[in-house]
Amino acid sequence: MGKEIEAGEKTENKTEQNNRRYKAFISYRHQPFDRKVAVTLQKHLETFHPPKQLEKKEKWRVFRDETELPTSADLSQDIREALENSEYLIVICSSMLVQSKWCREEISYFKSLHNNSTQNILALLIEGNPGEVFPEELCWSEEIRKNAEGEEIREKIEVEPLAANITADSERKSLKKLKTEYLRIAAPLLDCHYDDLYQREQKRKIHRSLAVMGGVTVVVGGIGIYSSIMAVRLNEQKRLLQEENYNRMAVQSDYMWEDGKVTEAIETAVDALPDAEDNMSVFSAEKATAEKLGLFQRENFLPVQKYETTSYITRVAFVNSGKNVVAQDATGVYLWETKSGKLVKKYTVEELGIKYDDDTYSVKFFVPKKEPLKVIKLEKVSAEGNGQSDGELTSEMMLYGYKKTTSEGEAENPCFYLTSVDQVWKVNPADGSYERIEEVSEEEKKWHYDSDTYTYSYRMFDGKIARIYEEYEEAKEIPGIWNQNGNCSLIVFDENNIENKKEYKYTREWDDLFDLDIQSISDKICYVNETEYKEGGNFENKIKAYSVKDGVILKDEKPLLEETVDQEKEGVPTVMHTGDYLITETNMGTQGEYTKYRIFDYNTAKKLSEVTVNGSATYMEDLAVGTFKKENTENYTDILFTVMTKEIYLIDVNTGDIIYEYTFPSSIINIDYTEAGQILVTLENGKEYMLFVNGIEKGEKEKSVGAVIHEFASEIDASAWYNDDELAVSGNVVYRYQNLKNESCEIIEEEDSLIYQTKDKNVKYSDDTKSKKIKPVIEKLQEKNLVSSVFWSHKIGDYVYLFGRDGILYKVNKNSDGIEEQITIKEKKEDDAEKSEYVVVWKTQNPDEILLQNQDQAWLINLDKMEIRYEIGDNVKGQFAGYSQKENKVLMKNWLEEKYWLCPLYTAEELKELGTKWKNQTD
Repeated sequence: MGKEIEAGEKTENKTEQNNRRYKAFISYRHQPFDRKVAVTLQKHLETFHPPKQLEKKEKWRVFRDETELPTSADLSQDIREALENSEYLIVICSSMLVQSKWCREEISYFKSLHNNSTQNILALLIEGNPGEVFPEELCWSEEIRKNAEGEEIREKIEVEPLAANITADSERKSLKKLKTEYLRIAAPLLDCHYDDLYQREQKRKIHRSLAVMGGVTVVVGGIGIYSSIMAVRLNEQKRLLQEENYNRMAVQSDYMWEDGKVTEAIETAVDALPDAEDNMSVFSAEKATAEKLGLFQRENFLPVQKYETTSYITRVAFVNSGKNVVAQDATGVYLWETKSGKLVKKYTVEELGIKYDDDTYSVKFFVPKKEPLKVIKLEKVSAEGNGQSDGELTSEMMLYGYKKTTSEGEAENPCFYLTSVDQVWKVNPADGSYERIEEVSEEEKKWHYDSDTYTYSYRMFDGKIARIYEEYEEAKEIPGIWNQNGNCSLIVFDENNIENKKEYKYTREWDDLFDLDIQSISDKICYVNETEYKEGGNFENKIKAYSVKDGVILKDEKPLLEETVDQEKEGVPTVMHTGDYLITETNMGTQGEYTKYRIFDYNTAKKLSEVTVNGSATYMEDLAVGTFKKENTENYTDILFTVMTKEIYLIDVNTGDIIYEYTFPSSIINIDYTEAGQILVTLENGKEYMLFVNGIEKGEKEKSVGAVIHEFASEIDASAWYNDDELAVSGNVVYRYQNLKNESCEIIEEEDSLIYQTKDKNVKYSDDTKSKKIKPVIEKLQEKNLVSSVFWSHKIGDYVYLFGRDGILYKVNKNSDGIEEQITIKEKKEDDAEKSEYVVVWKTQNPDEILLQNQDQAWLINLDKMEIRYEIGDNVKGQFAGYSQKENKVLMKNWLEEKYWLCPLYTAEELKELGTKWKNQTD
């Protein structure tokens, strides 16, 4: 660990310091967590008020390039000026800092302004070990001393950086530590000791807490009695603080859920449930836990495992028949065991032994090219004719009541590949071992001057790995010098069996870029995308097709196809091979608001059609287009589907006519499809749809039908699936989801459900809205415009309770005719007016609690605290249908499946037990 910061030693006089524009410059890598720390630290320092005792009235300005940097053509000059005008340099130290060329240059330049000293440099360690994280520039300084002859000399000495430390096992805990550790940074800025600031900060917090709890009590006498009273008060204050803390945790879990931190949200909700010895009830925690675990449903789609990385995840996949999960972020590629969550290996440029100057280069992974699945089998769980639109502005009816069961033809991906700097390694997921897909032959090594380090360079096209083989011959005039002779081969590998490869020969001149233009190749045809210069400084692309015969590309013969694309109008085309077709895609319009597709018969190079659609094509590494053959789908023609940002178009390949356009409410992040005409679409909003592209007849324009298959807990960034497991990415975390059965539920037959739907008035509170005693109370409140229409009212204990059209439950003091408390049960919607009139209020085993039923939902409400304990039922998975006071169980019904089940009204202890069981399962 670096030396703890105490006080900054000044290397310049006060006048020079005061002339600085900034108190400090924050240097950091622009990675998500580094940036979050930098932003938080900046706020802490700029809002910091030095203690009065120090008599230093300073308001600091802190430079952080995203907030202070003006638009400039010369970024480095602005950075230098900011460093020159900063008294201190604060370096955010994370595991990737040593690889940042720019951060290290900022440190070096700042040191050059301060006699190569590190005295005004402060480090904030946020992850990793100091010895591995601190760059060399932080670990040495220059001092001026006199030698034996009395001459001043500069000496380079090792130093221990002044450091604050917020490393922890989660980002949340690190940011929590920063709330006090920032004082270690502030202390040298004030030229004082950290302990002085820390103690004063703690005193300030104590005074603030006392003020919140009711101010400072002055001791005036009666010490014995006073001590007893204070002990009671302190215990009560402690209990209130503890209860408030639990409530805050419950609220925090809701925010986590909204932010996509699903497992963390559930864990926090469970942790917010008090222990039995706490002797308190925290209804907000009970509500949060029950909702997030879905404890009133038979089955819930929930995360059972999570896998974390250092930075934002850009790609994820299952490999090794679902036994392993692989993901990539800016720092490398991660491989985990699926069930245990154990990290098998992390692959970085250092691990692979790559020497490269550009610190932005990273390792990526890919799996063999995705082929269409045979079929995805669905289980229709709704009764005939039942279904419901998803209600989210999709352009077609999306039905609930289906779930994915099995599929045929899923890629087992027994291996996957790593790429970096045009190199490729094959990885065995079972043990994480890796090797280059081939070694350079001894014959080829002698052709290159860097024979000891020479490696093959690979490229990806058409979803395949390929490389160019260039033949050399020794110069007759200068033995030992080798020159290209123009004979080349394109070597294409079978990614499922890397030992199998095909070689396609051709000849070219030394300045010919033909091999870089190749887009797709087979044993009969080769497609290239050539760029040609036009007069006037513009360029055009030509999509060409050449015959391939006996493994030779006949590039010197007349091409089978020559299609011109004007770059000025359409940009550079993307070329894709799908099924029996070759597709080109170009963006058009001033903002790329249109996309043009050209469709060719792959084997003959004959142009079939072209079409321009509204919208920008999405960038998806795995799948941007696909085709359905009419014989597999019973459609009238072969159909091309194209994936846009929020749309999917179905296009007749022969005419270019748009058959249908699907429009979704959120961006598309993943696509799978089957030969049988199914498209599985995953959206950023967390919903997963199945589209059915079958039996389309010519001229048919009626809306297509699809189904909602899954709903993830929140918005997601990427997804993947294999059999029953689904992966969802949120930030730097991968969550593995499964359908989990609720063991607390008891399935019952429809005839047995009748006793829970009883009309017995003894178990319900009657509606007394029109009674002589309550009607005048309501009228007085309405005269004062305090309530609107009332659907239910009843006197329970000393209070009258009203439930109105506005969805609010009112607690009214009958004597004062005033509203004492109110809570919103449900937000009022325009189409809820008629639904709200159906209100039933059930008596529960606890006289202080009621079950308020409105249509197919119910709320367990504590009347004493006027808080909702549970919200029960929804429109899709299961609806509230009744209650048994004797058994203290609620009846649930799924109207799609016509199934009934019972769930208990869980106690806090039961919730804690179920939540802990879930936590243990996901550990």
